[in-house]
Amino acid sequence: MPPASDFHLGLNGAFVVVGAEEHRRFGYVESQGIGMVVDEVGSASHLCLRHGMLRSQALNTEQSARLIERLAGETAT
Repeated sequence: MPPASDFHLGLNGAFVVVGAEEHRRFGYVESQGIGMVVDEVGSASHLCLRHGMLRSQALNTEQSARLIERLAGETAT
């Protein structure tokens, strides 16, 4: 995410979305060592929408590489 982003939809924690046969979607959410598979259609679709929004806000590959290089240079002593 861009460094200036104070808020984004990924702040609530990591999640995984997967597609299966017949356009079924599933999600997986994990927190504090507890994982949960999301298979209810509405909830899984909500995670897929959230994933799409995060992708649209995220840095592209080149921007990410520049940010990582800059941050690595700041911490190298």
